[in-house]
Amino acid sequence: MILSPEEIAPDFIEEEAPGALSRGKVQVETLGWFEDTLEQTLQQTLRTIELLVNETRMRMLAPLLQKSALKREFRARINPKLVYHNLTALSEAGIVDEPVEGTYELSQLGKTVLPEFIAFLEKTRKTLYEYRNKEVKSIGRQ
Repeated sequence: MILSPEEIAPDFIEEEAPGALSRGKVQVETLGWFEDTLEQTLQQTLRTIELLVNETRMRMLAPLLQKSALKREFRARINPKLVYHNLTALSEAGIVDEPVEGTYELSQLGKTVLPEFIAFLEKTRKTLYEYRNKEVKSIGRQ
């Protein structure tokens, strides 16, 4: 993935990496918002992350990746006060929907953000693990 604060001409990418775009090996993301709305974007992102880093909320959201759930199913595993509080917060943030009274499912936003957040956490965990292992190995060589 190539991240750029401005548009990159496809011809330039083809010169540097022939066939990469056409075969889907390279993806270009233009960060047009980077200079204009960086602070606003960061605030929105951090609010969403604050919602998702809560263990109770993640215990509620993870099963919703596979199927909708009834409020009573949450209450069977989690303190009912916490269920009510967290469902309200997740609904207000647009992460979950209640299509039928007492039944919850991930909203379109939730279906996108939750897997991306989990993938981000996993990638970060692996990166940190690899970094620590390299650091330990280099200390052992000294």
